[in-house]
This record gives sequence, C-alpha cells and structure tokens, in this order.
Amino acid sequence: MRRREFIAGTAATAVLSFGRRAYPQTDARSPVAKRIAFVPPNALWHFVVVACLALLAAPPAWALEKPEWMVFRTDESGVPGWLKYTLLGLGLLAIAAALVWLWIRVLGPRLKAAIGIPKLSVVMSVLFVCLSIPILIFILAYNYYRNSEVMMATLKDDVAKTRQASIESVEGMIQGVAGTLRLLAEVVAADPMLFRTDRSREVLFRTLTSAEEIDAAFVSFEDGYHRAVTRIDDDRRRSDPKIPRTANWHMNFIDDFSVGTSRSRHRTFFDTWGHVVGEYAVPTTVDYRAISGYPAAKASGALAIADPEINSDTGYPVINMRFPVYYNGDFIGCAGTSITLNVLTRFLASHRASPHSMTIIADPTGGKIIAASDKQKSVRLSDGKLEVARLENFADDDVREAYRLQKETDENDFLFRSPRDGQELSASFARFPENFARPWVAVVITPTDDFIGQLRATNQQIILIIIVLSIAELFLIYLLSRRLSQPIEIISQELKSVESLSFERLVNRPSKVREIAQLQSAASLLRNSLQSFSSFAPVDVVRGLIKSGIPLALGVEKRNLTILFSDLENFSTHAEQSTPDALLEQMSVYFEQVTRAISEEKGTVDKFIGDGIMAFWGAPVALPDHVLRACSGALRATRRMQRVNERWHPEGKPPLRIRIGLNTADVLVGNVGSTERFSYTVMGDGVNVASRLEGMNKNFGTTICISDSVFEAVASEIVARPLRRVQVKGRKQEFMIYELLGITKTDDAELKARADDLRLNEMTWVASGCFERGDVAGAAWHYREILKLFPNDPVAKTILRSVSQSLHPEMPDQGAD
Repeated sequence: MRRREFIAGTAATAVLSFGRRAYPQTDARSPVAKRIAFVPPNALWHFVVVACLALLAAPPAWALEKPEWMVFRTDESGVPGWLKYTLLGLGLLAIAAALVWLWIRVLGPRLKAAIGIPKLSVVMSVLFVCLSIPILIFILAYNYYRNSEVMMATLKDDVAKTRQASIESVEGMIQGVAGTLRLLAEVVAADPMLFRTDRSREVLFRTLTSAEEIDAAFVSFEDGYHRAVTRIDDDRRRSDPKIPRTANWHMNFIDDFSVGTSRSRHRTFFDTWGHVVGEYAVPTTVDYRAISGYPAAKASGALAIADPEINSDTGYPVINMRFPVYYNGDFIGCAGTSITLNVLTRFLASHRASPHSMTIIADPTGGKIIAASDKQKSVRLSDGKLEVARLENFADDDVREAYRLQKETDENDFLFRSPRDGQELSASFARFPENFARPWVAVVITPTDDFIGQLRATNQQIILIIIVLSIAELFLIYLLSRRLSQPIEIISQELKSVESLSFERLVNRPSKVREIAQLQSAASLLRNSLQSFSSFAPVDVVRGLIKSGIPLALGVEKRNLTILFSDLENFSTHAEQSTPDALLEQMSVYFEQVTRAISEEKGTVDKFIGDGIMAFWGAPVALPDHVLRACSGALRATRRMQRVNERWHPEGKPPLRIRIGLNTADVLVGNVGSTERFSYTVMGDGVNVASRLEGMNKNFGTTICISDSVFEAVASEIVARPLRRVQVKGRKQEFMIYELLGITKTDDAELKARADDLRLNEMTWVASGCFERGDVAGAAWHYREILKLFPNDPVAKTILRSVSQSLHPEMPDQGAD
C-alpha cells in the first residue's frame, strides 16, 4: 500500500508541476467557476490526469497483494488462469476507453463550463495514460501469473520432498532402533539371569551406542527388577548434583519387589566406559510394568511405541520403545530403549522446504508433537510442569491456525493467511504409511513468499520503473505538445487580456505554422485596435487572489473524563538538600516512569507543574474504560517508583515518594487560551477535586487516593479500601474517598493486589463500616486489630486518632500508638 501511495503521489507531483508553470489564472464566468475561482482553472484538468494515474496504477498493486479473485488456479468452472488475465487486459482497455469517452462526452462539457477548455498538453497526457498503461498492466499481470504458477509448483514439489524425507527419516530411525531392540530381547530371552548382574552392562552399553538417537537401553522384568544404561549430558548433570561432573555414562538397577520397602535404585557413573567415578543408591517405588509402553508390549506380544513424554532428567521429550521377552514360552518382561528426538529435530531443521518453513511430526490422535524443526517449541510449561506440546497449543500462531483449518475442512494441502501478520502460507499434512507402528502425521508450514516473494518484489520494482518511465514519457510528451501549443496559448492569453481591457503584452515568437502565424497576426491587430479605442474610455482592471484555509479555533466540549494529579512528598526539603545535578537526575527518572505508565494506559499528559504531573483519560480519543485505565496507570506509576527507590537505596540516594489523586467527573476539555496561543487541557470542578485528592494522601499517609465516582465506576474491578468522608475546598457536600490498592482478575505484577493488601482491605472495610454507622467504639476496636497485624498502617493510625478524640474529647491528642 505504501508503494502504491508513493507512486500515486509521485505522479500527482509531476503532473501538477507541469500545470503550475503553464496555466495562468483567468476570470471565472460561470457560477460554478466563481465558486472555485481560487483554483487555477487548468490545474483541475491535472487532477483528472492524477485520477487516471491513480486508477490505472492501483490494479498492479492489487495484483501484488493478491486478493481472492487473483488466486492463480483454474476455478470450478474450468476457466484457466491465462484466460482470466486475457479478459482482465481487455477489461482494462475497456475501462480506459470508457474513461476517455466519459471525459469527452460527459465530463468534458461540464468541466469546460466550469473551468474552461483543457490544454493540449493535458489532453495528450491523459490519452497516453489511458491507452498505454493498461497494456503494461496486462503484460505485467500475465507475466506474474505465469511465473507464480511455476513458483507454486516448485513450492508443492519441495514441500512434498521435505515431507517424504521427514517420514522416511522417522521410519528409518524407528526401524533401526526396533531391529536393535529385537536383538536385545533375544539376548535377554537366552539368558535372563545375566541381566540381573553387572556383566550385562556391556550388552546394554553396546545397544545404547549402536545409534546416536538412543538415550537409554534397559530391561524390565515382571518381578519389578529393572536395569538400564544411559548417556550423561549437561542436562542430566544439572538435574542431579550427586552426578559427578566428569561422568559421561551411567548404569543403574532397581531391586525387585521381594525386598519390600527397602527397594532402591543403585546408580553407577563412568567417565570412560568401565572406569567408575561415582555411585550411590536412593529409595524408589517406581513400577516400570505400568508405564512407558510396557503394558502395551505385554498385551500385544509385539513392539510397542509409547507416546512422547518429558524426560525428567533432560526436560525434553523422549519416546520409549518396548519389545516383549519370553522365556520358555512365558512372558518375563520387556527390553526397551529411550529415543531422544535431537537427531530427528536436527534433521527436520536442516531439511526445510524453504528458509522460513517449519516441519513437525505429530500424533493426530491427541495432537502430541513428536518432533519439530524448532526444538524449543516441542515442549511447553503448564502449571509449573513441562509437558509435550500439542498442535492446538503449539507455540506458533501459524501452526495452530493450520491445525484448526485442517480439522474443520479435512483438507491436507491448502493455503491460508497467517493470523499474526496476514502472510500467505502453505500447509501440508501427510500421514505415515499404514504399516508404520503409530498413526503419525508430517506437517509442513511454508510461507509462499519464500518462493514467490522475490518475484513479487521484482514485480513491484518493475511497476515502479514502469510508473517512473511513464511519468518521464508523459513529461516529454508534455514538452513537445507545449512547444507546439505555446503560441496558441499565448494568443489565448492575449485575447483574455483584451477581453478584460488590460492589454497585457506577451512575448510570442512568430510561429512557423501558417495557420498559427495568421492567428497571431489577427490577434495582434485586434489588440492594437481595441487599445487605441480604450484611450477614450476608463479601464477597470480587477485582479484578485483568494486563498482558503480553516485555522484552529478556541473551543471546549463537555466530556466525562478521569483526571490524575501526582506530586512528590517533601519535595521542597529534598530539593534544598540535593545538588542541582542530582536533583535533575532523580526528577528525570521520576517524570519518565510516571509519564510512561500513563502513556501505556492511553492517558494524556496535560502538563508538568513543578514536581507535579497532571494527566487525564478519555480525551482527545474517547475511551470506554478510561476509569480502569486511569487506575492501572496510577498503580504502574507508584509501583515502578517503588522499584526505583529500592534501586537508589544502595547508592545512597534519597527516595522519592509519589502521591496520586484520581477523580472521574464531567469536565470541559478543548483548546483554551488566547487567539495567539492556547493549549489542549481540561477545566472544571472535577479537576479541582482530583488535585485536592492528591493532597489528601498527606493526611492519611496513603499513596493513591480516589474519589467515590472512581470507585463506583470500577468497584468490581479494583481493590480499594475506604478512608472516610471528607469535604474538599470548593465543595459543600462530603463524599467518601478510598485508597487504591490493586486491580482484580489480573496476573500483571504491577497491577494485582498483594496478599497483605487484600487482608488489609478486608479489615478496613469492616472497621470503616462501624465508623460510618456511628459505632465509634466498634470502629476503634477494629482499627486496633488492624494495627496488631499492620503496625505501620497510617490509615488506621489516623482514623483511630479521630476515633479516640470522639470517645474522649477532653483528652489531648496523643496519637494512635
């Protein structure tokens, strides 16, 4: 869109520049012309040229954006794409012819009556645009269509190859490990007792190292005995501090159930195989007979591949494979391997259909991810635990959208738009062969721009070149036509001056064209004759130039807004005790933190008043939730300043304690001031109340003081405790004020109320209720209860001091402590 606007703007600038030099203003005769006399008459004809350029430059941009009607495929009616583009080209020519006819037959006479006959250069430019640009558009669009077809075919071919390679890689990996696992099962069946001794570790080690993707080789028996050999990597070392730093291999066995509650896992670690560097034993209750494919292998008597699960040691998915072991015809256990998906992940990452494509192997039954070209997205954190990601919660918007569309349409190959940025993507779902052990599917998501993006960019450059060349050619045509028509235009201007009796003499070279030379001579004779006659009569010369513009004007409107005032506690003292540089540094941080918090909640900063800030929500842009946003902005500002103060404390810098007042009211907002200088601000009683509320924080020791209008507007969405009814200066009636503590139903750390705040809020409401009902003794008791849990609560101290004075008016005020 920006490129299309740039093209249209370039065309408009070039065309209008031609007219400004060649067309003088003339007197308006018709009523329509009088109303638009401030516009150079022939300049309006240039607007017609600009309109033609805009209309005819738009289709290429539409084609590059590729709306639905431009999708390059044969439709259901069987009409091929090339025929559509042929019809499109003919249609553009028809539109161009219609524009020319409309101009000549309909618009021409009307514009002629309003602004006069167009210049010859304009006529030639419009004809050139209307007759040549459509042909260029057709050629470009058809070329784009043919190239796109080839690119899309290449995309489909590359996706199919990637998909097939992924499936074959998985099949090869699984079959290779399955073959090794069968051999291990045969060895176990031949001598089961061997695997109850350390001598079996060599067999398990060779099984483990037979393939890079095998992470563990193990044997599990029906009596609960389990022996395994695993690799040791950095992830496992981090998971267990008892593992020696030099360990690279690990063997462990678990006692059978006959040992009862003394059943343990015995672990031995090796740096090089056979050289022990550490060992220990831990109690265990794990029963391998009930997990990781063991029940399936036992029930089927064949190879069982379990669903992916998170390896507790590494934090990444593994797939456990089990093969049943029979001894003398009886089932005695399973031989198994754990397969890490790193090898498969690296394969998927290195064998992409395009630079930005993504390949995923998943189980469509539950949507579990088996492997993905982006390893980090194959797992997710849920309720503090790692779990294998699924297609519906995969950490990629495009994958989730493709899965949703595939489930809805049951199509395996389709195009769709990215919900993230609107980019066109290709999705391909292919199931593994039926003879594969699991019903897995390979998913390939590919941006079409990886294939046709360069083509689209090239076409955009070609369009730009075509437009620039067309404008250059238009300029040359204009120069030639002007050279030809200039003598006639000068004659026209001379006759116009004669009509107004101004007799302006223009330099006009004699034309070499006979008819034009004769016209020049006749015009000169007419001018000299009338000039001689005008010597006997007065000449009234009227010239004027009207310029139009709408200036900004003073004015306000009534609107419901939320107003914020912030200030710093003891700023004067702080300013006296700080150096100018230090004060400036701290104040800059303060202003930055508060204004940024206000802006993030779409507030408008009105002005800075010394160390204070005035802001409001709901203007100039109306916000339906301006009250809640104002509360959020105030909380963000205060909590960010708390963090800043904590950061300043080790540096020895004095803290800046912020105080904020919030009020919601109908106020006047708009441009206020003098005719020479004014500002956009708010006025009214509601503004004064917000300012007074900011000062109320000093009386109660609070941070954010809000009015009853704010509380009533968002009572269900905030945590705010009542203070007491007050009467601010300028108001006769008392109203309840509150201290804002947090926002409900949010996980934002800057907004949510802390546990202590919630408890304090609950207790304050009970105490305030007694106080408002006149139960002074009950209020005093409840406020003392608050001070037992929160000894430094300034609100309880302040209210309790007032309560104490009410109960014992004869006693001096000694505080609540």
